[in-house]
Amino acid sequence: MTNIAVGKEIKKIAKIIRKEMPALGIVIWDLTPFMPLLHNWRKNIIFIECGRVAIDPLVELMIKSYQNHEIYAGIKKPILRVRLADKEASIVIVARESKTRREVTGSHPKLEKCLVDLLYYSEKGILPLPLQDILDLWEYYLTSTDLVKFNELYRYSLRRYLGWFVSIFAYYLSKKTKLNIDERHFKSGMKNLELVTLVSK
Repeated sequence: MTNIAVGKEIKKIAKIIRKEMPALGIVIWDLTPFMPLLHNWRKNIIFIECGRVAIDPLVELMIKSYQNHEIYAGIKKPILRVRLADKEASIVIVARESKTRREVTGSHPKLEKCLVDLLYYSEKGILPLPLQDILDLWEYYLTSTDLVKFNELYRYSLRRYLGWFVSIFAYYLSKKTKLNIDERHFKSGMKNLELVTLVSK
């Protein structure tokens, strides 16, 4: 998996959290590395994963420290806790998985996790991120770079219940360009697409 470069604000937030909650383990990242590729979204979103019991105290800390940021929070599905008419950015606080997963290095996730999480939040309508922007982001990383390890991406997407979607998207991209992906994913995507088409008739 590939490490991502996070924005400058991430270091500031991590410092605030360490000062107030020194024992709290977090995973933190933002949209900074993806912003140039998002055509219809200009506001940053900062994602913080922490233990379940720390969600509410962390919400209070962020309300106090970042008064110009909308705040979403929840255990599995983040909901809007602080709505602002003119927000500078958003902060999303969710419960992290209890086990240490290989898609996280230190306090930052790998690229594959970020892409799947963005797809999850957009496809489920949890955050107002345009789905087409996220799909364009996926297409860029899967067709124009060698940064993404597709097997790792797919494995994590299964945990997000999006494996079917990812396989269909890989199959769709394989029709447009040559991909460095195991062909079994294309066959799986073709079958999943056939099932979706059959159900939608």
